[in-house]
Parts: sequence; structure tokens; C-alpha cells
Amino acid sequence: MSTALLARDPDLSRLLDDGYDVVLQAGHLIVRHIPYVTEAGAVDYGFLAYPVTISGDRLVSGTDHRIWFGGSAPCDEHGRKLAPASPQARVIADGLHAHFMLSSKPSPAGYPDEYTKVTAYARIIADQAQAIDPSATPTPGAAWQEVEDDSPFAYRDTATSRAGLAAVNRRYRGHRVVIVGLGGSGSYILDQVAKTEVDTILLIDGDTFDNHNAFRAPGAPTIDMLRSRPNKAAYFASLYSNMHRGITAHEGYLDEDNLALLDGATFVFLASDDAAGKPAVMDWLEARDVSFIDVGMGIEEIDGKLSGLLRVTTSLPGRRQQARPRIPSPAPERDAYGRNIQTADLNALNAVLAVNRFKRAIGIYADATDEGFATYSVITNEIANEDLP
Repeated sequence: MSTALLARDPDLSRLLDDGYDVVLQAGHLIVRHIPYVTEAGAVDYGFLAYPVTISGDRLVSGTDHRIWFGGSAPCDEHGRKLAPASPQARVIADGLHAHFMLSSKPSPAGYPDEYTKVTAYARIIADQAQAIDPSATPTPGAAWQEVEDDSPFAYRDTATSRAGLAAVNRRYRGHRVVIVGLGGSGSYILDQVAKTEVDTILLIDGDTFDNHNAFRAPGAPTIDMLRSRPNKAAYFASLYSNMHRGITAHEGYLDEDNLALLDGATFVFLASDDAAGKPAVMDWLEARDVSFIDVGMGIEEIDGKLSGLLRVTTSLPGRRQQARPRIPSPAPERDAYGRNIQTADLNALNAVLAVNRFKRAIGIYADATDEGFATYSVITNEIANEDLP
């Protein structure tokens, strides 16, 4: 993201003109070198920070009235803790933590702009320090930086910073995900995984993207795109590379002759229709202690209504015996799966259940079940978890 473009923002330009030391890091606006009074009555320096909203490559207004302070408890000139400050920890970025939340709402509508918000809080804190040391100033001279955080995204993830989940989401880093099969469920798996900080995502599929795929996959392809019949993996790689920079495609099927494509993978989603080829793939993954999830569904029309099951089978190191017996054996014909009923919502649900299980496996979500096998029943609207003894 261009620093020059961000510096054109009117509010930020005013802060720079005033001489504030401003940094954009991990989706937060950080104002450094803010003098404050400690409980011991001494003057020290901390920082103000809050998550910002970015539209494209420009900052926009609209954040709430709160701001976070990094430093010890800010006090008045007599060493009494400031009323607007309450202990509340927040991870701003790796190695940068705030410990107090400041809340001072000037009116029901909050602050009219970012400049007013920052300068108001700077005065609340710095005025106390200046009463002790008139040379203490929150405006040491204009500075602007944008700290590179090695993000895999093409633009900043301000959803994470706004929610204060930077530390949790760092657990995605180091993961190299492979998605085998980009039909219905596989494409929705990509839709979810592309919004995480995994390092890389390899897409593998040798099929073309046709009209029927468009009606059970995320997005809305144009008729011209469908006429060109692109490879599924290439099509989705091109689409989601707009968001995630680590996506690559292999325009072919995965079989026992090219399993080296999986070298370096840390987690694999098996969402292909090639049941006959899966045993060799699973053997390879198990031999190398690679975690994987296999998804599938069986939907039937009964008395004019659809019913059936969605399946998520999870194979983790040390837990392999729970997976293999639950993965269907090869069908007599490869295209039997292609004749099965599929709908976009069930494909999406199957994918979301799989991605949820992935996130629990790597410690993003809390997990009290750690199941190896789960099914969702359409007719009863129930999820059943099961493990083999």
C-alpha cells in the first residue's frame, strides 16, 4: 500500500502538519511519543492506537470514540489515575501491546473526524505531563511510516485489527494449505481459507469450469467467462488472488504420479470426486504426517423433497485410525459423483464445517470434541460427532 496515498488523507495530513509521529501498523493507526505522567509522578512516553477502516488504499472515518494507550497507567499531574483510562489489554501487533482503553465521548455522535479524536486524547494525557515538564510534547516533528507486517493479503485485513485478534490469527502463519478439487465444496473451502493468513494455498483440479459449476460455487461468473471454459483451479486462483497473494494453481488432477505436488503441505483438503485415487493420496499424506480433511455429501430426492448427509472426516497425526474407515470406497464409475444432487448452500455448509474443523485443529477456535468424523443431517438439521474406539 502506498505511503504517499495514505498521507493524502485530510485528517492524517493535519496530524502530520501538527508534528505528530504517526505509524500505520497491523491495521492500527498509532501515534507515538505521547508524554504522560506515571503513578510515581514522573514523565514518560507512550503511544495511542486504534483500529482503522481502510477503503481500498485510503483511510476513511467512521471508527468509534475509543482509543488504546500503550504505557503504564496514565495519571494526572498529582499521580492520580486518569478517569477515562481503564485496564484493558489489546495486541496491536507482534511485540506491541496496549494495556489501557481510553473512553471519553464528547457527544452522542462521538468525534466528527479522526483528527479531532486523536488530538483530543493526546491533550487529555499530554496536558498533565506538560504541567510537570513544559518541554514534554506529543508533537516532536512529523513522521509517517507504514510498517510491513509480512501479510499474505493483497490489502490490509482491518477486520482482524478491529476485533483485536492479531495474536490469534498469527497461528495461521507457517501453514501451507492444499485444496484438491475445486467443484462445489472445494471452491467454498477456498472462499473461507483465502480470508485467513495461511502462507500459501495450492489449488489442484484438472476439470473445466462450466455452467453447472457456477450454480454451486461462490461468486457470479459472467457468461463470457463461462464460454471460455477455463480450468477450475486457474479460474479460482485468478479470482482469489485479488485478496490473497499466496494462491497458485495446478491445472491437472492429482494422482499417484504427481503426489510430489503435495511436498511442503501442512494441511490438505480433499474435495475431489476421484474416490479411486484417494487411497494413494491418503497413504502419501499419512506417511509424511500431513493433516487432512476429506469432505463429501450424499443427497437424494425422496417424495419430491431433498434429504441426505454431509460428511467431514478429519485425519490428524496420531489419529489416523478414525479417518480411513469413514471415507467411502471407490465407486464403480468415476462420474457417479457427478450425477449426485448438489446445491450451493449444502456445498457451502460442507465447506464451512470442514474449515471450522481445520481452525479447531490448529488452535484458532476452542475445541471440546476433537472429533474425527462429523455428519450433518438435512432432514433433522443436526450435527453428529463421532470417533472410532
